[in-house]
Amino acid sequence: MNQTDIYRQAIKRTLADLYGVSPDTVDVTWTSDNTIVVQCAGKTFIHLILSDPDDDAPEFLCPDEDPVIVNLTTMNGTSLSVRSDED
Repeated sequence: MNQTDIYRQAIKRTLADLYGVSPDTVDVTWTSDNTIVVQCAGKTFIHLILSDPDDDAPEFLCPDEDPVIVNLTTMNGTSLSVRSDED
């Protein structure tokens, strides 16, 4: 499995866990304009690759939803952090 596949699986797993769906139902696509688009539970999340200086914790944005941050680490696998408006 290459780095892109590992990254894709981490994104799928994180959003599937958050929204209570199977990772197989989450669609992750890299577009030609350096954007990652994720379809999950009827919602569309985007991450602009070039706008995020922290490659190990990309933030995925969706209207009317809290941002979802996928933390990619080699020590503890993938964890989820959701930043709410209350923080």
